[in-house]
Amino acid sequence: MSFAADEYGRRTFEFIEKLQQLQNCDEIQNLIVKELDWYGLTRVTSWSIPGPGDGPEGKVSLNTRPDGYIEHYLRHQYIDRDPVVTELRRSLSPFTWDDLRQNRRLTKAERRIMDEAHEFDSDDGFIIPIVTRSGSVALFSPCGLHPDLSPRARSALEIVGTYAHCALQRAMAQERRVQPTLRKPLTPREREIMRWVAAGKTDDEIGEILTIGRETVTTHVENAKVKLNATRRTYAVVQALRFGEIHL
Repeated sequence: MSFAADEYGRRTFEFIEKLQQLQNCDEIQNLIVKELDWYGLTRVTSWSIPGPGDGPEGKVSLNTRPDGYIEHYLRHQYIDRDPVVTELRRSLSPFTWDDLRQNRRLTKAERRIMDEAHEFDSDDGFIIPIVTRSGSVALFSPCGLHPDLSPRARSALEIVGTYAHCALQRAMAQERRVQPTLRKPLTPREREIMRWVAAGKTDDEIGEILTIGRETVTTHVENAKVKLNATRRTYAVVQALRFGEIHL
């Protein structure tokens, strides 16, 4: 049976056709979330990161992981110990979380990071690195509780993830063209503080680093949240990354 003839192939081609008809970022995100749900993948992050020699152009284009977990991840600086990140430094081939558990000897700290994903109803996920012609790398990373990550599903998801990421990038590029008339940019100080927020620092810690008062830090964060149309600081970080105001 050819890929196009089975259910995975049929859904994939239908998804691409629907995607090509959309230009609005929110509509594209909704379509992606709906398609991933069919596989049992209820959370997803799509993130563009800079390649070797590139400028700091990394940005989040889609994230449905809970704010609480992201705050926890940033606060504990898991990126330095996350086995998914470690694996990406070794290979740019797609892999699942379960692949890591089976093929690598994980440390206790690495296992704890992966096990904490249960807090947002996920026990396995699929990491899809997307390499652009310029050499930069993007990550499309869906996860869920007992998702379908069979070989056929992986093939379909790699196509879905690649097309989804490209569609989001096009929509965001168009959004940025009209962005100056719709949203006030952050001030240099607000960007500086939001970078430290993204690094998991508290207002007290940021105040000590920048030698300013905690209340001043909080005021800048609140002002940034208003400009970024965010009610929580974690979502403000996501929005700041999305609009290119800060970079990881």
